[in-house]
Amino acid sequence: MDPSAQQGDIMGSIQDMIGNLLKNAIENAQRTEMNKHLGGAEPSVEADNEAGAFEPQMDMAEVKMIVKAMQKFLDNVNAMIFQLENGGTEYNPEDDKLLDDYIDTAANIFEIAAFSMKDTTTGVSNRYAYDNRLVLEWNRAVRDKSTLSLLLISIDSLKAYKEIQGQQQVDVLMQAVARTLEQTVKRSTDFIARLDDEYGIILPITDAQGAKIVAERILNAIDALEIPGDVNGQFGSKTACIGVCVHMPAQEEQIADFIAKANETLQQAIAEGPNKIIVS
Repeated sequence: MDPSAQQGDIMGSIQDMIGNLLKNAIENAQRTEMNKHLGGAEPSVEADNEAGAFEPQMDMAEVKMIVKAMQKFLDNVNAMIFQLENGGTEYNPEDDKLLDDYIDTAANIFEIAAFSMKDTTTGVSNRYAYDNRLVLEWNRAVRDKSTLSLLLISIDSLKAYKEIQGQQQVDVLMQAVARTLEQTVKRSTDFIARLDDEYGIILPITDAQGAKIVAERILNAIDALEIPGDVNGQFGSKTACIGVCVHMPAQEEQIADFIAKANETLQQAIAEGPNKIIVS
């Protein structure tokens, strides 16, 4: 194949891929915006059939597609740069602009992927990002023989609060808790995610004493929040329960057992709560 034609094929395939990614991202953003206008209401079956269900964020299959496409995109760009640097394709002055354009586009794709890994209500990471990060930190702890701590946080009486205040005020509460967690958990290596009605915090290289200190700070910060407490608009504090699971994983151990233990610890804290921390 003629080198310039080969370069053109690479460029064309990248352009097609980028176009599809951006199209999907825009459509998902539009569905998210429409859902907000509908006030979070569930669409009817008829509406589903006509326009597709409105979703608050990209589904997991779409996120995986974006991550896979990003990798392919970067591989193609790297191959193109390698060919240019090693004389495998004809070079012309326009190539500098083309490379700049693709670098900019790569940054945009990273932004799309980051959006797909965020909880659209609170802005912190979502469960998909959490699951991936937890696996990464587990494997790192196995390799480095370091201690990994996981905090699971449940807001006390959230179901009853929702029945009185409604979903919109629950969203306000969850947003306030998310901001509080971001302000309380300081290290850049720590990771915060929303897991439906709970929050998960991954603390790499953190022992039981350090994890408990973080948990105590979180409880105090949540207790200090001033949020609507009843239907008359009066304000009050909320409390939470935290299960803290601390472990130094070994090669033969399974992360599923660690996750199960963390969930059991949280349930124990809830059973003994409110405003309770249990460390296991």
